[in-house]
Amino acid sequence: LMRAKQAIVVGDTQQLPPTNFFMSRQDDEIVEEEIEDLESFLSECSTKFRSKPLLWHYRSKNEHLIAFSNRFFYEHRLITFPNAKIKDDSGLDFVHVKTGVYDRGKSRKNRVEARETVKKYKELKKKFPNKSMGIIAFSIAQENAIREEFRVAGINIEESIDSHREDLFIKNLETVQGDERDIILISIGYGKDSSGKLSYHFGPLNREGGYKRLNVAITRSRFKTVVISSILPDDLDEDKINVDGVRYLKYYLDYSKNKDFNKFLQT
Repeated sequence: LMRAKQAIVVGDTQQLPPTNFFMSRQDDEIVEEEIEDLESFLSECSTKFRSKPLLWHYRSKNEHLIAFSNRFFYEHRLITFPNAKIKDDSGLDFVHVKTGVYDRGKSRKNRVEARETVKKYKELKKKFPNKSMGIIAFSIAQENAIREEFRVAGINIEESIDSHREDLFIKNLETVQGDERDIILISIGYGKDSSGKLSYHFGPLNREGGYKRLNVAITRSRFKTVVISSILPDDLDEDKINVDGVRYLKYYLDYSKNKDFNKFLQT
């Protein structure tokens, strides 16, 4: 920068900052231990230099895919291009996994929900064979559970590090930024344990600025997003929520389940 006559720094302060993602091995599995957000060069530049917002949003083919983020994270500033087709199966769907159980004390996995995620993948792949697909889990443990269920189902997962190829990817909140696919499946993973108790610990969403991770996840699709969750929005008592990340998750679950878009799109 010191050698340049001019410089352009591009980024989105409402998405992930640089992150130190610490991991450890427990019982032959990699699990997250601590996530430390680092100082953002982008945020530093935004306070020192003049800035110009890039407001035209091209990715989402359906207004519902970006409307939530536009309302809560971008102050209604994004200029979108709604799909002219009234019915093309695009948009936002919600799948409630009633029997899902989060193994909070041991594996930190929700195997029933992981199984449902693979089932939904197979249904959508059959219905939309030419659409690219990606799966986002809210934790490393749930990402591993989904991979295991793919193996159980006998489905060979072909993933590519080539960003120009659109093979299926299975990632978690910390590794999905920058990716996009036609169809995205989101597995929440967290939920009630075997005794019916719901913990309000939602991994990285509980950190300061955790809502940015949610924003990344829900803006990856071009054509369709399917939210797969073992909890309903009403399961989350807003009086018990003390961080923005979990509060926005409750709102997003409500948004995707009830389709009451006016409830959230009002100024």
